Amino acid sequence: MMNRDWIGDRFGVLAVMAGLFVAMWSPNPALSAPPPPGATPKLVVEQFHGVLLGVMKDAKRLGYKGRLAALTPEVTRAFHLPVMTRIVAGRYWKKFSNPQKQALVDAFSLMTIATYAHRFDGYGGEKFRVVKIEDVRDKAVMIKTELVKSDGAAVKLDYLVKLYRNDWRVIDIYLDGAFSELATRRSEYSSVLGRKGLDALINQINQKVANYATEN
Repeated sequence: MMNRDWIGDRFGVLAVMAGLFVAMWSPNPALSAPPPPGATPKLVVEQFHGVLLGVMKDAKRLGYKGRLAALTPEVTRAFHLPVMTRIVAGRYWKKFSNPQKQALVDAFSLMTIATYAHRFDGYGGEKFRVVKIEDVRDKAVMIKTELVKSDGAAVKLDYLVKLYRNDWRVIDIYLDGAFSELATRRSEYSSVLGRKGLDALINQINQKVANYATEN
């Protein structure tokens, strides 16, 4: 089942960032492997959910490290992690050198995958379902889904999926249909970048990943 701390967490930022649809910076190929050719936005999300559900069912045997290993290729395939990193860095992104950009992409990518490995640490009869697909603007759609628990209660998880060349990739997730994961991260990261700089932010991200490993 999902980690209860996450269900209780309500993100505090409502805005969708204006930079959500900017052209992507040239990413590390290892962190941007696309979904299978011809995959629709719905299929990208459903395939990710299928793998995630399988990891949840086998969570205890896998342990945290096993879940991390199993989810790494799937998260990097479904999500456009370099674009997401650029969004959360906001106005600071242009100030970074290419090695600094890559270092932040690497840290943010690992943290994203580790968060899934930490949150989805067991199975209690849950299932995912796609509820609705809405056009957002040209080349972007919102895939509205629910994680339905065994008692019938549902957690809304909406995926913003954008077309990059020929591949649809997730670039944000909304909890309860309104609370943007990236908006929350951007607010948090901008504060650290403004006060302490990039090295401090990367150290903070890496510490959070290390904490996940010790908590499981």
